[in-house]
This record gives sequence, C-alpha cells and structure tokens, in this order.
Amino acid sequence: MKCKLFTLLFVGSLSLMVAQEKLPIIDMHVHSYDYDSATLKEIEFNGIKDFYGHEGALSKEEHFKETYERFRKYNITKAVVSGSLESVQYWKEHDVDNRIIRGIFMASSKDEGMNPALFEKLVKDGTIQVFGEIGPYYSGSTLSDAEWEPYLTICEQYDIPVAVHTGGGEPGGTYTWSPKARLRLGDPYLIEDALVKHPKLRIYMMHAGGEDWPEHAIRLMDYYPRLYTDIAVMLWVNNNTKRFIKNFLRNAKEAGYLDRVMFGSDQMFWPDAIDRSIDYLNSMEFLSEEDKRNILYHNAAKFLKLEEGK
Repeated sequence: MKCKLFTLLFVGSLSLMVAQEKLPIIDMHVHSYDYDSATLKEIEFNGIKDFYGHEGALSKEEHFKETYERFRKYNITKAVVSGSLESVQYWKEHDVDNRIIRGIFMASSKDEGMNPALFEKLVKDGTIQVFGEIGPYYSGSTLSDAEWEPYLTICEQYDIPVAVHTGGGEPGGTYTWSPKARLRLGDPYLIEDALVKHPKLRIYMMHAGGEDWPEHAIRLMDYYPRLYTDIAVMLWVNNNTKRFIKNFLRNAKEAGYLDRVMFGSDQMFWPDAIDRSIDYLNSMEFLSEEDKRNILYHNAAKFLKLEEGK
C-alpha cells in the first residue's frame, strides 16, 4: 500500500512538473540582425563575448535557429522581435509556429528610410505590429521630441503598441555606433510628454529604467496607469543589472504595480540569454508562483490583447 501511494505521489508530482514546464511564456524583447550591416561591423559584435565569456551566434541562420529552439523549449508562444525590416522578415518567413510578433528597431525617426506615410502603410499591411524597440536615446533624442510625434499619432490611431528604450546602453557605445547617446537621455521621465499627448497609446518601457532610474519607472507607472514595462536585459547581462532588477521587482511588488511588469530577454546575439533570464527570474524567492506566471505570461497577454489572456 505504501509503495502504491508513493508511486501515485511520484507520478502526480512528475505530472505537475511537466505541466509547469509547458506553461506559456511571452518574450516582449527579442532582437534580429543583418549580420552584414555596416553598424555591426563598426561595433564588431560578430563573435564578441558577453559578460560570461559566451560567444554570440555568428550568422543570421544560426542566430534564428538557436533562438527558435529556445522558444520551443520554454514554450515561448509569442515573442516581439525587433530589428531591421529585412531581418524581421527573415525571422517571420521561418516562423513555422506563428510565434513572432513583428517589431522594428529604430534609433532615429528616419532609420530604415522611414517617413510617416511609409510607416502607416507598414502598419496597415501588418509588417509592423509593435513600434519598437524605439531607441531615441541612441540618436540623442527622446520619445517626446517632435520627430517621433507623427509615428505616435499613427500608433494611437491603429492601436499599435510602442516599445521604448529606457536606461543607458552598452559601455563605450558613445565611442562607437551611437555617438549622440548620453546617459541622461535614458531617464523614463523624458517620455512623459508623449504619454500626455497620447493618452490612449499602449506603451511599455524597456529595461524598467535600467540601473539609473528604476524608481522613476515605478513613479511613472504610478502616475500613468496604462504604462507597462519589460525587464529585458536586466535579468542576465551582468551582475550589476541583476542587482538592480531584483530591487525593482521587490519595490514594484510592494508598491502594487507588478501586474504591469512583463518578461523580456533582450537576447541580442546570445540566445542563451533566454535561459539565464528565465532561470534568474524563477530564482527570486520573494516572488510567488502567481507573480512569476503573471510576469512571464499574463501581464503581456493582457497588454497585447491576446485571446489567451482573456
């Protein structure tokens, strides 16, 4: 009898573990790249090692394959992928499971030869489903500057989510590919005018204000109840960011705004950043299982208005 009881308990526990492994995840922050682009050659990312000594994927094919394998491994049912229009198109063409939500990376309002008329066309035909990652920080501007206004108006009109970079960038970036970047431009408070002008806009901060302004991110979420954030890159990129994001999550929970915090990996060239991000989030004992499930899936499903989120 005891043996049978033990067997039932073991099988039940194993079934629970399998069920937990299959729970869906939404990654709000994934990147695709053109590996032959001038920008990448300038910053020499190909083959560069991350903080942990891991080399990145060396081709767009390898990059996509390794990332998509993780989508399947962790049951990442949806992922917002931003990059050049060409690189996102490559990912979408190989997206056999319909996991990818199409974004676009723009540091300047004229990147990709963009203008408001072209942007509206790309929104209407589904080429752009999320306007982001938008990184005014890298081009010396802010989301509240006039150059971004026509795009935000279109996003509000068509209910297109906006994903804006907050916080700083990689060390030394100002000396390479983003000479106009300044740390002060990463302050989340600098998107406030855009929030005021576009009250119906669905917008989420990326990186939750980074190392410099996590409290500004929380204060904005307090004052603007439609504002969300992701915690991408902060979960893995180095020990310093991990220290800050743990405090941010603890404070956001205490303040009552954890229901607008969304998971993101920001894997860039290192697909195993997805593994490390999920592992680190799950290691935080002050977060309940419900907290983790909301961050990993439900908050994003609500923000994106997915059927699964109902």
